[in-house]
Amino acid sequence: MANAQAAAAKAKAFYSKYEKFSAPAVFAVGFAWDALTLRRIDNLFDNLCLLGYLAVLGAVVVLTLRMQEGAPLPDRLRRFAPRFPWVAQFCFGGLFSSYVVFYFKSASFTRTAFFFLALVALLVGNEFLEDRLQNRTLLAALYSFCCFTFLAFFLPVLLRAVSPWVFVLAGVVGATLTLGVFALGICRKGFDRRRAALQVGSPTLGVFLLLNALYFTDLIPPVPLALKTGHPYHAVAKKAGGYEVRYVAPSILRFWRDWDDPFYWTPGEAVYCHTAIFAPEGVQVRLVHVWSRQTPSGWVATDRMAFGINGGRDGGYRWFSRKRNVSPGEWRVEVKTASGQTLGEIDFTIVQVGEHPRPMRTELVP
Repeated sequence: MANAQAAAAKAKAFYSKYEKFSAPAVFAVGFAWDALTLRRIDNLFDNLCLLGYLAVLGAVVVLTLRMQEGAPLPDRLRRFAPRFPWVAQFCFGGLFSSYVVFYFKSASFTRTAFFFLALVALLVGNEFLEDRLQNRTLLAALYSFCCFTFLAFFLPVLLRAVSPWVFVLAGVVGATLTLGVFALGICRKGFDRRRAALQVGSPTLGVFLLLNALYFTDLIPPVPLALKTGHPYHAVAKKAGGYEVRYVAPSILRFWRDWDDPFYWTPGEAVYCHTAIFAPEGVQVRLVHVWSRQTPSGWVATDRMAFGINGGRDGGYRWFSRKRNVSPGEWRVEVKTASGQTLGEIDFTIVQVGEHPRPMRTELVP
């Protein structure tokens, strides 16, 4: 008994000494767990978990608002009321962490990296919000953001369609859910409708308009689509087990490369761009490779090559385009949806040579 008490005292002393590091440690472990356990964006179990977070969070919002309005709560809930902000913070953290993982897989580190970094900022900032999670304006903004962001990739999986109209629909449904949850919390006889509109309606509408503006200016990736890989090659040919690609063998210092960097080009040679793009099972969508060249006045598009993909393959749907009549300089292949949203970019430099500096290597990409 004495040994157990001594061990408990040591544990308590250890926790008191390092308590300030507990929140960052839990945050890091939680994010690492999500990164390792979240599988595919169309996985039913993962999406049910996120729906569970939203449901629990909605219940906490309703109870918090009812308590603020003076409505009586059952004894068990009233005793638990001081923990409402903690539960809300936990649910927000779980949602933001999952969104960071999923959107990281869809965002290219170009324009759409802006939204990914915003998600990271919200994930980190959530660690400091516990004391403010009874403010209904903040709750409305965060809850509507979480609903919209989840539905932006869940509805395409459910409807098996990716388009700007599905994204807008996600916003409408998310805003409706938010207003419904808050109506359950604050709707009572004689409540101030104008005040409620300002406290709840304004941030909800603001989130809806902001996310739509970001989407239609190509600052939000077209989830649930994701560019898995994309590289330039000297030749690409479809074979029974995948795609056969050819590239100049890398130098010793770049032994991990399985494509040209830079692209050693001999006059008359064509350049191939091979991509693998993930889409959920059942989703069929039209995409395009946009080839562009850097000029003194900026990037100039030279070719647009459209193709269609069928979703469901873990490694992504593979396709390649071929470009003749190239010249030395900076080149880019953008992978876009038919409506203009960017999945990713493949940048490479073409260097003209008389002959390739190292032997060509041929590999089969499964």
